[in-house]
Amino acid sequence: MNLKEKLGQLLIIGFDGYEFNDHLKRLIREYKVANIILFARNIKSIEQLYNLCKKIHEEVKQATSTIPLISIDQEGGMVTRIMDGATFCPGNMTLGATSIDDAYEIGKIMGEELLALGINMNLAPSLDVNNNPANPVIGVRSYGDNPTKVAQYGVSFISGIQEEGIIATAKHFPGHGDTAVDSHLGLPRITHSKERIKEVELVPFVAAINSGVKAIMSAHIDFKEYTVNNTPATLSKEVLTDLLRKELGFNGLIVSDCMEMKAIDNIYTTEKGTVMGIKAGLDLACISHSESKQIKALELLEKAVLSGDIKETEIDEKVKRILAAKSESLKILNKYYYGLDYGFAKAKVVNIEHKRTAQRIVDASLTRVMGNNIELLEDTLILAPIPFATTIAEDKVSARSIIDLVKQELPKINCVQMPLTMTDEEIDKILEKANSAREVLVCTYNVKSFPTQAKLVNKLLENKKEVYVLSLRNPYDILEIRNIKNYACLYEYTPNSVRTVIRYLKREINARGTLPVKIF
Repeated sequence: MNLKEKLGQLLIIGFDGYEFNDHLKRLIREYKVANIILFARNIKSIEQLYNLCKKIHEEVKQATSTIPLISIDQEGGMVTRIMDGATFCPGNMTLGATSIDDAYEIGKIMGEELLALGINMNLAPSLDVNNNPANPVIGVRSYGDNPTKVAQYGVSFISGIQEEGIIATAKHFPGHGDTAVDSHLGLPRITHSKERIKEVELVPFVAAINSGVKAIMSAHIDFKEYTVNNTPATLSKEVLTDLLRKELGFNGLIVSDCMEMKAIDNIYTTEKGTVMGIKAGLDLACISHSESKQIKALELLEKAVLSGDIKETEIDEKVKRILAAKSESLKILNKYYYGLDYGFAKAKVVNIEHKRTAQRIVDASLTRVMGNNIELLEDTLILAPIPFATTIAEDKVSARSIIDLVKQELPKINCVQMPLTMTDEEIDKILEKANSAREVLVCTYNVKSFPTQAKLVNKLLENKKEVYVLSLRNPYDILEIRNIKNYACLYEYTPNSVRTVIRYLKREINARGTLPVKIF
């Protein structure tokens, strides 16, 4: 390979649209970029996605003589990119409320379906230990707040998905669980001692490394005890090379989170940050959006190598790791993807048994934290919001809300769509509707971020109503609500969890999940 071809192996790029476009053509053909990341903005249907991936494979092989790494953030739950056709898999905290075997099974399902579509790298699982109730970006993307449990569930998922030939990516190293800042928007800082980090944050990553995880994604977080000059872990030699490579002995691919996130772009710029990250120890830098930033980053990388700032022998080591991973992936793709048609892929992806398994797991995750299960009466009032993406990492998962399905399945039950942020006038109107109800079920969603939900619940309690709260995402909602006696949790607001709520109301299932975090 010449230098341009080598540098093209080091980038993962994103683009807009459903088709192979001029942006992709230019980066692949002219700049020899050999790796792609897909988002919901690139996915209209599984047939369209299959054809897009086929085209990417063909173009990358022709331009670079290597196969591409086609990656995706298919975590499950609230971070799901393929929403229609494929199995809508449960997220990590949903799995954390059920069994370790379920994590393995979901890994297998995800792996089989992704591979059939031509995707060979999943940027999952999140191995962050979510021990900060105020965490704005991880939360239910974590298996829970216990390091050992996160490690066990993460290893189980990794085993399942890698057995199907997909490169799993443990993230966000060294750990994004104990932050109160979203690194999409700013630079979080963690000030814990090295001893504490080793006892908590690093536990799942050590387990993943020992189990053979093929890739690890870095976090855009300043770890005070490891980094210098407030440098994010993604740009830190002390974190990526000294800690991850040397101390923990990781030999797989080190991948960045998106270099356009504000924690990098606002401080260093995406382009300079990419050079710094590669120099610090990254194998693959992800630039998810801007064509101009992708091109400029490649130009700066070339300049850094030609000037001697980065040794070409270091680039060679990274490319060898990438090509070794691609060689393994090629064996699987030759067997289950190349030479096969869309009919084969569709049979793998549109799989009713996979969908039943996912629904069973979400049903099993429903957790009664305290009080009684609701006894549905004809004069019950149900209040629920519409599905909502709360962070940049998420996409709106469905237009169908609990209210829609209650009206369809339980037409005699009164229900009201509840705004996430309510004025006093809107709260008063809901209270007026509640006057004629004997009991009220309030389905909450991230109360800390949308606190008027708590104000509504507290006013309902003041009116001596029998009130039940079912949180649809964040189990910490109860901490924002005073004196609630009946509290249950789901850990995602997805098509599966909407069906779970209806089945619960019909008394077809019981709340039997185990709370994955300590609340009190």
